[in-house]
Amino acid sequence: MRYKLFFILPSLLMLDATCKKNEDGRNNLILEATFEGNNALSGWDNDQHCCDYSLTQSHDKFTEGSSSLRIEVRSTDPQTSKSIRSELVQKSDEVGTERWYGFNMFLENWSDDNAGESVFQWHPGNTTGTGTASLWTSGGRYVYERNTGGPDNEYTDLGPVVSNQWVPWVIHVKWAADNTGIMQVWKNGKLVMDKTGIPTSPPEGTYFKLGMNKWGWLDQPSTVTKRVFYYDEVRIGNEKASYEDVKPGP
Repeated sequence: MRYKLFFILPSLLMLDATCKKNEDGRNNLILEATFEGNNALSGWDNDQHCCDYSLTQSHDKFTEGSSSLRIEVRSTDPQTSKSIRSELVQKSDEVGTERWYGFNMFLENWSDDNAGESVFQWHPGNTTGTGTASLWTSGGRYVYERNTGGPDNEYTDLGPVVSNQWVPWVIHVKWAADNTGIMQVWKNGKLVMDKTGIPTSPPEGTYFKLGMNKWGWLDQPSTVTKRVFYYDEVRIGNEKASYEDVKPGP
């Protein structure tokens, strides 16, 4: 496997992504990341990992261009923000904001493990430490977890985990602290979750985190010591975007 470390200049704009919007017929994108070149993480905050292997650029697996984002966590990793994690972070969105997210994800040799983990999440703009929403891959199932703001969170089973294959995801959200929120999820082009008229965000807003939080390694029995997976074609659209604007592929 060939991969190299990122050299990050967060202040640079994603000029390549801006050019591609018109060429691909995609509009209303806030960010497009195919993880190419020396500034592949421009547009992200990148302080949520421990080690030089945590977030790297892979030329071994990709769906567009010649590279992708490779993420690795190990059970021996020191804690980052009170967990074992490797994540990229977006800026916080205020309540009332509407967003579209699309990306391809490849889970490498993913054996079942009951120790809790998420492969992307939205975090509230407060210090509670409880995710607003996230996708879990522990236990051999894709499970979409939503923080309801009440005593019990909501868990939606989205089918068995798919290993060693690119799986496209699209998520449409409207962040709301009242019952006007939207949360829709497509997997492999099929709508697998459709919830409207629900609270989706705390009053402080929420922000997107791409990557793994393996909190189960802190206090739960585990059968794995390492997780490796990949992201490509990550797109974030504004309130005027559509499914077609952010979906992976042509």
